[in-house]
Amino acid sequence: MVRLLDDDELGKHPDPAAVLQSWLDSPATGEILSGSEVYRAVVKSRYRTLEHLRQIPVGEILARHEPEVALKILLDHCGRSTGRWEALAAAMTFDYDGEKITFGELLDSLVGATAET
Repeated sequence: MVRLLDDDELGKHPDPAAVLQSWLDSPATGEILSGSEVYRAVVKSRYRTLEHLRQIPVGEILARHEPEVALKILLDHCGRSTGRWEALAAAMTFDYDGEKITFGELLDSLVGATAET
């Protein structure tokens, strides 16, 4: 059974990041808790890693939960590459609710897009 813990409770666990991963991996997530509840808990946790965030649907990261988290990652990822920013703008023109890609898939799609700064 999936039970979401706050960061104080997670901090008492020997491997808080593993607990977050177990929430993302749990097949019971959709039955007991909504995926959105799990994603929100992971995004808000101070124990989250980029690998956790990469597994979450892009719409959850960009629009629903803590968009400033995504902004920092995108700033770091795109940096001064005009090509990456253009690729990000192009990628953001489609409906993420209809297209179920992860935040990691979005980031990976930007890797090949490079241009002079």
